[in-house]
Amino acid sequence: MIVIVFVPPAFIFLDLMSCTASSAKSIHPTGNVKGNALVVYNPGISGMARTAANDIASELQSRDNDVKLAGVRSADATNTSGYDVVIAGGPMYFGKLTKSIESYFKPLRLPKEVKLGVFATTGTDQFHSEDFQLLTKQVEMLTADTPLNKKITIKLIRSGNESLKDDADLVSETYNNYL
Repeated sequence: MIVIVFVPPAFIFLDLMSCTASSAKSIHPTGNVKGNALVVYNPGISGMARTAANDIASELQSRDNDVKLAGVRSADATNTSGYDVVIAGGPMYFGKLTKSIESYFKPLRLPKEVKLGVFATTGTDQFHSEDFQLLTKQVEMLTADTPLNKKITIKLIRSGNESLKDDADLVSETYNNYL
């Protein structure tokens, strides 16, 4: 018996953009450094997730963190030692994070004291509880077999004027979950 599996080209293309996420940059605070943060992202097709990651990095910098902003395919993304905060994410397509972000979480090992946040962009300026539920379930499944054993902050980032508020909320909630 021969089984033929058809994978629509769109599904393959949707994660190809992660191949462009192979660089990293450091963002330093203007004052004294109070912590170190890593922001890992898949830029997605529209670049909205890259914008969200940049905004999240800026928010962390404003809280006096030395920030490494790293594409999911960069060497810096896999080196999580020395960070107080790790936030990772990218676009959600058809209710799922991209394979590159899924693959990032599977081997992730963080000390208990490291704060962890996850974000997803949906390309809409509206909040849809179904998207949040799907994202939460996916993150729970991805981290179920890892020794993370911690509260993970999960946030949908809306497009348009709401995105900066969502980015700031993600950073605040990530810190507050560990107080």
